[in-house]
Amino acid sequence: MGRRSRKRYRRPIVRRVRPLPKVFRCPACGHNTLHITMKEYVDEEGYTKKRAEIRCTNPECGLRAYMEDLPPIYEPVDVYAKFIDAYEEGTIEVEFQPMVTEEGEGEGE
Repeated sequence: MGRRSRKRYRRPIVRRVRPLPKVFRCPACGHNTLHITMKEYVDEEGYTKKRAEIRCTNPECGLRAYMEDLPPIYEPVDVYAKFIDAYEEGTIEVEFQPMVTEEGEGEGE
């Protein structure tokens, strides 16, 4: 006489959700130093919009840009993708504010 067969238990497949990045690659200097800060505001018509500040923390680059009238569902990843497209096309105003001072450059001479 044999044993009673048991029902086989299968473990559920757990898929890990990767977290969205918080630091991005700067298109000007190529370092992973681009930070995006977002703020919500209400426009004249009463709609909620977002405003983003994009800045590179590399002291030699200092890239800064601003984007406004973004949908409220946008995350920093979406803003980065839109910024890269606008940067490549040249349709966004970008200013460079390097943090390197000229005093420290000539010390070795």
